[in-house]
Amino acid sequence: MDWWILEIIVIAILVLILGALGPLIKRFGRSYAADVFRANPRTGKSYLVLMDIAYYLIFGAYVLFTIQFDRDTGWTALVSARQLESSVVRIGGMLLLMGLLHGINVLSLPVIGRLFSLNRRLDDPPEGETARLGVA
Repeated sequence: MDWWILEIIVIAILVLILGALGPLIKRFGRSYAADVFRANPRTGKSYLVLMDIAYYLIFGAYVLFTIQFDRDTGWTALVSARQLESSVVRIGGMLLLMGLLHGINVLSLPVIGRLFSLNRRLDDPPEGETARLGVA
């Protein structure tokens, strides 16, 4: 098999992973984010949209950065074990990056949700204050 055929296969796998895992993560993360942002659902929805955009920007850039338009130095015209290993490392690198960023997001989301709910409580005056100030 020629080197460029392997390159096309790797790009197709990366795009398939990107297109399949994004909606899957979003679908299962929606209820988690709703629970974290229950005090402020609009903020939760906005956060999910921003994370969705960041997901496609980061991993779309990863795919573009790893595309090879010419053979690497030392590669043969036909696929060797070294070329196959390099391709598997590229796919594994994207999966590792996805896992790390997803884990950081899951762990930091409760902290972010708590900060937003505390901020909202500080912005809202107490009930006695609204009556005294004449605010409806």
